[in-house]
Amino acid sequence: MDNDQLQQEIINLIKARLNILPQDATLSIGSFGELKKDQLIKEVENNTDIGKKIIETELEYLRLLKEGIFYGTPSSY
Repeated sequence: MDNDQLQQEIINLIKARLNILPQDATLSIGSFGELKKDQLIKEVENNTDIGKKIIETELEYLRLLKEGIFYGTPSSY
């Protein structure tokens, strides 16, 4: 898998995670303001600065989840 394919897979993963949010969900992103679910997905699709920050944040969350940080013990996977 080349870098472009990997980036597209990451974008698809983040979009899938965002799609499970309630339709009326909003997220406040610092000086960018509040964005609705559809706006968040568009930002990720268009790889904007906001989209990149969303991707970075989601990937960090998944890394921490894998490490078991939220449960106080390392993951066995």
